[in-house]
Amino acid sequence: MDDVYRLYNNNASPRVHIKEYFDEYKNMITSTECFIPMKRDKRDYLSLMGVNLGEEEMAMLANYCSIDNLTVEGEMPKIINTRRMRTQEAFDPQLPEDVDLQTIQNLRSRLKLGTKRISYKYQSELFITHDKKTEVESDGECATPGQDILVFVRIYHPFAQRARNAPKTECGSLLRLNNVTAILGSQTLAQLKDKIPCIADYTISKECSNNLDNAVGPMAKDVYKSGFFFIEDTFYNDSRQPTNVDYSTVIQEWAKRRPKLGPFRTAIMENCRIDSLFLRFGYPWVYKHQGGCEHLIVFSDSRLINSDDDLAVAAYPQIVRLRPTSSKFCMICGVYSVQWITMEHERIPHNPCYFCDTCFKSYNYIGKKKVGNFKAYAYPRNTELLRKIEDI
Repeated sequence: MDDVYRLYNNNASPRVHIKEYFDEYKNMITSTECFIPMKRDKRDYLSLMGVNLGEEEMAMLANYCSIDNLTVEGEMPKIINTRRMRTQEAFDPQLPEDVDLQTIQNLRSRLKLGTKRISYKYQSELFITHDKKTEVESDGECATPGQDILVFVRIYHPFAQRARNAPKTECGSLLRLNNVTAILGSQTLAQLKDKIPCIADYTISKECSNNLDNAVGPMAKDVYKSGFFFIEDTFYNDSRQPTNVDYSTVIQEWAKRRPKLGPFRTAIMENCRIDSLFLRFGYPWVYKHQGGCEHLIVFSDSRLINSDDDLAVAAYPQIVRLRPTSSKFCMICGVYSVQWITMEHERIPHNPCYFCDTCFKSYNYIGKKKVGNFKAYAYPRNTELLRKIEDI
């Protein structure tokens, strides 16, 4: 496989066994004299400083060393939301003229350009803030700072790759990030699978123009639960249900006829802990479900959990960053979001055409009688979430 996808090796890390790597790292840092355990305890800081201060003296020292005392007159005010730093309005336009600092000159030149767009690492991602639970509120197992491993996984939207010999009229889809999920090393790939959101999981597509009452049924993820992760020449299959299908079988049979591919192995997803994986960070792997829906996943980062993180094990896997996507609106009114899709509509020039509920029923039905010829499908949506909203 490395010969086929060697392009990605330039940005990927060497192959790493996560648990062995962090066991070696913990042994190395605990053997040093300056190590501070990753928990909030003033005694560790006092021990490192070599002093024994009382509560009053410690409070006075913390106030004296506060970063608020580092400001000077005329300095730009502190911005709590760092995302505002991306806009020009965050900078004071009246820069001092008698200062020869290179940073001021560069800032002045950048503000004069105006049209040059600055690229930022997280400019298209939203940071998700979760309410942290205390050890008592978590009512369960808690992770240990400095001991448990936290792994970050970038999950992408499903995509369709256009083959090299495909006609130019056949379009592929762009690779777009869905979210970044944090998961503990002690958790399994099956728990990661259950956290991956996909529009293909929300509905079972069926033509319902003649009977709208049965348009929304069970979600596809509750009916078709098969899937696998492909990581480092191994297919990790979901076998939690006896009716699950091994999607990797046909792929392995196909690969046997190609000398550059394989050999491949199979494993059980729910038995594979995250920290037991032997993988490369920054290298794209595959998650497949619903028969032919494929997502790329990238293990992007890993570290030891600390006291600033949510320590409740039940809080993970947890989405920490999310890339917002544009909503689809009704093609008739352009105001409300889509709830219906029509195909082969004889009275509409668009195929497919997206309708909100009001426009769909008022244009295509008189009472409950269908007008004209068309096929209708319910737009995929999370029915569990809709039921919770209705209950509220």
